[in-house]
Amino acid sequence: MPVTPLHYPFAFLISKSDTRLSLPALVVGSVMPDIEVPLMWIFFSSLPDHLFLHSLIGAATIGTLLTVLVTRFLYTPIISTIFQVDRIELGEICRITPWLVVSSFIGVMSHLILDFPMHWYNPILWPWVDPYTIVGPLVLLFMPTYSFWEAYNIASALTHIAMIVLWMVILVKIYSKGNLWFRHWVSDYSKR
Repeated sequence: MPVTPLHYPFAFLISKSDTRLSLPALVVGSVMPDIEVPLMWIFFSSLPDHLFLHSLIGAATIGTLLTVLVTRFLYTPIISTIFQVDRIELGEICRITPWLVVSSFIGVMSHLILDFPMHWYNPILWPWVDPYTIVGPLVLLFMPTYSFWEAYNIASALTHIAMIVLWMVILVKIYSKGNLWFRHWVSDYSKR
């Protein structure tokens, strides 16, 4: 799985597909499933650290609900404080609307889509299918030549490199348009 922040570039690209989508909700949704990792380590250490929020059912329900709540109540104070984005404007963009909910759902699902190809363990169909029986296609691609763990590490490295390069391209492109942090965390469609 890509390191949590590396899910951002995929969310940003999705936001470009429709101006009605909420970039804040897509961004929050794209990282939301990973909040279960430290919770699983602390409270359920005998279970895998990717389970409920990395499954379709968990992501579609609890993941989407948590994304809506975090986008509405935490995104504005955090992003406006750290990146000096206008708090009132950001608060208006983060109010709960049908498009914010749709964007939250898409953001959470984007996390699963990005994780799926390179996981050696996929809880995407949990609780119906044992997560240990689903190996990502990118891992399988390298398995004829490499051992299972080498194939996983190659798939992981390729995914991480692709997301880092994509994020750098996004930063350069939006920097050239001006108003970097607003475009990066709020909307690239600003009339500013």
